[in-house]
Amino acid sequence: MRYLRLLLIPLLAFVVVGASGCASTRTKKKNYPVSVVRFLLEADQNTAGAVVRLPQSGVVIPVEAKAHFTEYDVEGVEVVDNELGKSLVFRLTPQAGRDLFRLSVPNQGRRIITTVNGMPIGARRIERPISQGVIVTYVEVPEAELAELARNITRTSRDMREELEKKK
Repeated sequence: MRYLRLLLIPLLAFVVVGASGCASTRTKKKNYPVSVVRFLLEADQNTAGAVVRLPQSGVVIPVEAKAHFTEYDVEGVEVVDNELGKSLVFRLTPQAGRDLFRLSVPNQGRRIITTVNGMPIGARRIERPISQGVIVTYVEVPEAELAELARNITRTSRDMREELEKKK
């Protein structure tokens, strides 16, 4: 039995090293922090879902379980300075822009919650139908980090859409 263990340990190590080597050849190494963005809709009273808490304000928002827009729907992100401070502007693909309009019409008064890598960073109330395919959100992220975050979300979204296209 002891000899069997001695044989299994190197074999297991070989399998683990071999598997990690295979994984690295399948995915291209990113030279930036991957920032996966998702947009969740605030849940109504009858919809069971999760609860998120914004990091600075501590606001708790019940959300639907399914993301309505993902990293594949984002064409670009910019930091914009306006009267209330800095915000992130998410430009969606044409198809996602149409879906955003259809989502925003019946859900006025509810909020769209922005998450990055599963962590909520901001919320925006739907005040009217959103017809331009753009989500503007004030986020609870230090101002010094906004430009880099916007670049990383844009890079991640672009790279993931390109990888998806290659698979087709």
